[in-house]
Amino acid sequence: MKAQAIKKLFTKAMGIALSVITLVAAVPEVLPGVSGSRAKAATYDYMSIESLKDIFGDRFKMGIAVQAISHWNDPGAEIGNPDKEKFICNQFNSMTFGNEFKPAYNFDAEAEGLFTVDAAAEELLDWAKANGIPVRGHCLVWHSQVNPSIFAKDFKAMSGGKVTTDYNATLDEDCLVSRDVLLQRLKTYIYSVIEYTYANGYAETIYAWDVVNEAIDEGKPEGYRQSYWYQIIGGEFLYYSFLYAREAEVKYAKEYAADYGLDPEGDLSSIMPELFYNDYNEWFSRKTDYIIEHMTQTPYNEGHTMVKSDVINPDGDGTIYGDGLIDGFGLQAHMTDADSLYQYKDAIEKYAAAINNLHVTELDVGKSIPGEAGDFKQAKYYYDYFKLLCDEQDAGVNITSVTIWGLTDPTSWRKDTEPLLFNGNLSPKPAFEAVAMAGKGEEFTLEDTAGKGKAEDIVINFEPDEYDSSVKTPEELGFISRGSGHQATIMLKIKVNHTEGANPGFSLHVRREEADATVRYDLSRFIGHTIKLSYYVKSEEDPVFRTGIDGYEDAGVIEIVTGTPAEEDAEAEAADAETAEPAEGEEVAAEAPEWYLVDTVIKLPESLESASIYFETDGAGEFYIDDFTVSMADDMEVSDGLHQVAEDGSIIDDAAGEGEGTDSATPAEAGQGNHAAGWIAIIALAVFGCAFYMAENKKKTDSRKK
Repeated sequence: MKAQAIKKLFTKAMGIALSVITLVAAVPEVLPGVSGSRAKAATYDYMSIESLKDIFGDRFKMGIAVQAISHWNDPGAEIGNPDKEKFICNQFNSMTFGNEFKPAYNFDAEAEGLFTVDAAAEELLDWAKANGIPVRGHCLVWHSQVNPSIFAKDFKAMSGGKVTTDYNATLDEDCLVSRDVLLQRLKTYIYSVIEYTYANGYAETIYAWDVVNEAIDEGKPEGYRQSYWYQIIGGEFLYYSFLYAREAEVKYAKEYAADYGLDPEGDLSSIMPELFYNDYNEWFSRKTDYIIEHMTQTPYNEGHTMVKSDVINPDGDGTIYGDGLIDGFGLQAHMTDADSLYQYKDAIEKYAAAINNLHVTELDVGKSIPGEAGDFKQAKYYYDYFKLLCDEQDAGVNITSVTIWGLTDPTSWRKDTEPLLFNGNLSPKPAFEAVAMAGKGEEFTLEDTAGKGKAEDIVINFEPDEYDSSVKTPEELGFISRGSGHQATIMLKIKVNHTEGANPGFSLHVRREEADATVRYDLSRFIGHTIKLSYYVKSEEDPVFRTGIDGYEDAGVIEIVTGTPAEEDAEAEAADAETAEPAEGEEVAAEAPEWYLVDTVIKLPESLESASIYFETDGAGEFYIDDFTVSMADDMEVSDGLHQVAEDGSIIDDAAGEGEGTDSATPAEAGQGNHAAGWIAIIALAVFGCAFYMAENKKKTDSRKK
């Protein structure tokens, strides 16, 4: 009987067991060439694949982001794995260190030069040099992954009165150093890093540096990210960063020229890496404009009165570019297969018009739908992207390097979206074939299995299926993160739900730290159709919620308000209600319903290549989505675009203008009744947890007795 009781309890834990089995089964894919602690050959003849570096050899360097196994003892990393090392040498002629050269791992407050090279960074430099693969240095200055002690007096960063090494921490104001002290530390660190590369024989290996990474935030005053670099020094920290990098490479190129067989007074370009500004979401028009403005138009050193240096162009205008301190723009290109290439094309041409030297530095393309259908859509996007690069290059845009941000999907930082060119066993995905086609100037010939126009109604309430008790992941259901440099954390939430009668009940929970990190759902299968879409949304922190269509900017945006109604609205509602008048002096307050219904109709033209609905708020607050449905509505007479549906089922025609939207939404009447289901879920989980714990203890006790 005891055995049967335990068996029943563990039956309830099948979902957990299945997850573990899935993870274990995935290990060989995650770690090609590794099984347990013993290395073995990859399961695919990867050396038979045509080489990207050969295909694009006449156009630009083909690069790859790598990490060393030794850095975090990560067996899935590239350098240290013989199969991956050999494969990289066959495919690529440029590399970037994913983490090893970042300040977090090289800044040393106790070192005279504030720099001690990370052992894994040195390992990667030695490997690159030995294999003749040029390196993009990444990066010298960043607000993230930097020890906050650099900003603090006596190198003791304090947050809430306690010492911290967390670069995300809010530091106590009284611990921050002065502007002059931080400028000196900035100079010391940059000089030390660059001198190290010359003194140790790597000057011919490093061909470019990302001097400053991600300093622009289009949502902040004047477009500056409010980092401690900015707060202490001001926007001119950008100018000083590039100035110090230029000064250092000029100084040390001359000092160490003889070590590289060069005349100190001759041409030293072979040991003078180019200097780049690097950022994400770089194709968003407002951010594009701010990046160009602060690199080429803002006169930080007007009249050269702020600072003087021999490396500053004497005829310069005080801007970073005009004074000869920057060589190009780094475009991260963290994309998804529903992003607009038209907008990206415009951005490329803007950058080229400002500084005609572009590197694509961190390219990956996330899938917006799972499975083979997603593989095709991703492949087509990769093809169109590389064809765009080639076409722009033919038109005069100087693109000199393209770097894929990772080798295989299971080791990608965006692995849930499978954004790269190769599977875990190094076999090529359709995306690789598509990139090769574009590079050779061939037509795209892969078969369309994505189901464009193969529309079927969709109902997703995030509950386990009647015939399948397992809980699907958001990605399996088709919901993926929308964002580039930042990604939302998307999960199913059991404590919050709208579905009537659900027990325990789930909803889609979107958690993020930045406003641009949201979520999307692919609608490409409905291209050519009119569809009716509805879902419930709950947003406690940000009152303004928006729905729009990626890939179809002309569709417009629908905007709703999910926050507490204004006081005058509450009073009006109270006056209209069939209730007693409030007592004199009593405040009237109307509680906002927890869930709001978003009900829309969208006509997607046949001409679209892709379309995804996105969900976002003004800020970075969490929000929830539940009871998501898409149904065919071809009999509804609507023009192309996105339209709000009124409570009586009619179409609100003025909801689809560009950037326009309605200012209200229908409250979800059923939302109030689901608190009980949520509490039942919590209680059920607590009971199950206790029972599971007791069973485990019983099992361990019996085992010890045996």
